[in-house]
Amino acid sequence: MKEVKKRSRNILLIILAFFICSTAILIVILIALTYPNYHETMTEAEKQLLANSTILKTEYGDIEYTVEGEGMPVLLLHGAGGGYDQGLWAGKVFFGDGYKFISVSRYGYLRSSIPDNASIESQAAAYKTLLDNLNIDKIIVVGVSAGGPSATQFANDYPDRCSALILISAVSMGPAPGDQDPFYVSIIHIIQQSDYVYWLFTRFFQPAILNLMGIPPQVYETFNPEQKELAQEMLDIMHPMSQRYKGTVNDEKMIEFYTVPTGNLSAPTLIIHAKDDALVSYKHAENAHSKINQSQLVLYDTGGHGMLSQMNGTRVLVKEFLNESAY
Repeated sequence: MKEVKKRSRNILLIILAFFICSTAILIVILIALTYPNYHETMTEAEKQLLANSTILKTEYGDIEYTVEGEGMPVLLLHGAGGGYDQGLWAGKVFFGDGYKFISVSRYGYLRSSIPDNASIESQAAAYKTLLDNLNIDKIIVVGVSAGGPSATQFANDYPDRCSALILISAVSMGPAPGDQDPFYVSIIHIIQQSDYVYWLFTRFFQPAILNLMGIPPQVYETFNPEQKELAQEMLDIMHPMSQRYKGTVNDEKMIEFYTVPTGNLSAPTLIIHAKDDALVSYKHAENAHSKINQSQLVLYDTGGHGMLSQMNGTRVLVKEFLNESAY
């Protein structure tokens, strides 16, 4: 009997060793086949990021920004995992042409620093300093996802500088019922810390990574070719992801106990959200609407966090809202 058990154990060890060796070989092959493409992508991404932005040193920390286009000035405040490049992408999707986009990298993203005692209030103050430097008096402020709190804070703290406030899939409080499960948020954090792992997901597991980012598979399946291309573009502009991780962690700290300030918020406000947003619950939109008296709330039944399937309707909404409210 002992001999049989010993033989069975040895067989199991051999099978386990074979499995480990096979897995290791497959990993080596995968890296050998994909790393050159990955390296080329990262090199080009870093080159573009450095070439297309400027750093302004302020008493509230260094702020990275870029200016693009002509027309009504719009301040674009990106979401978690983003940067000034993600802000420009949101402007392209939800506004189109005819605007002067000022897009920033918020605290901890790309080349923007995280000052001591960073707060949503100081981040809003940094935006004001940037606008002063650019000689822009009044501006349309757009907060997307985790960019919502500092957008709302700016509109409240500097009402004479904000002509209109637009919140898209935006956070308006700490964790809310329906937000992405903490377990999946932890997975996002792990992926964010490795540029190579994130790159692999963007190349071979697009629906999976989009699902983690709040776009459910059933929404992705309805995308037309243009929307799928934009979804891939959204993933691609977040290279290199590791340079955005400090910002994501800082966002969580600053937003944990956030509440919508309303004491001085007088700008007309448009709030747009999808009910099936799997990352930031639409409860955030309802919360902001309940606290901002002059707000208009538009809830789509479907669209996910990126609302790409609603991009045409959203553009119309934004244009009509600005024609009536901003100037």
